[in-house]
Amino acid sequence: MTTPAPPPRALAAGIGSGLLLMALFTMWWASDTFTGWPTAVAASVTAVCGLGAIVFVAHGVRLLLSGRRMRTAAAAPTGSDRARKSEGVLFGVEGVLIAIAVVVLGPTGLQRFLVPTIAVIVGLHFYPMARVFRRRIDLGIATWTTLVGTAGVVAVLVDGAAWPLVWSWVGAGAAIATMAYGVYMTRAARPLLRATADAD
Repeated sequence: MTTPAPPPRALAAGIGSGLLLMALFTMWWASDTFTGWPTAVAASVTAVCGLGAIVFVAHGVRLLLSGRRMRTAAAAPTGSDRARKSEGVLFGVEGVLIAIAVVVLGPTGLQRFLVPTIAVIVGLHFYPMARVFRRRIDLGIATWTTLVGTAGVVAVLVDGAAWPLVWSWVGAGAAIATMAYGVYMTRAARPLLRATADAD
């Protein structure tokens, strides 16, 4: 019987680092719930998100540590390599747009729009991600997060004084998206970890 080959190191590293990012972003969005919700409610939401983040980190770290037992990718460029480069460019553009939003909205006294605007930027960046990786989940995450952010912008336009409450709802909505993405990545991580164990 042929022993199964361990999965490519680059794939495991990509999913592992992605899980760590989802844990970080989930907690970041969850922290916004404290802006306008009662502390008890916000703490409960954050605790649930924290449990998810722990699971993401555990799987992500295991994948990264298992990388040494995984075979490396082929030397020739592959479609996956190009996709990862495109992903890096998209993250870079997203970061620049968020920085611009911070710089523009802060000095002009429009800080109340900041969190919803960031949610819109994050949501929109998932649309090209869906095309790059040909994943349906990216379309769902993109649409959900963009709608959450847009609804937040509209709500602040209607009642500027309600921005703390709006930030809490936007944070919770965006945290749902990152939690969903984290669950998706966790499910993708498990067969990789099993393959690594089988190859030992």
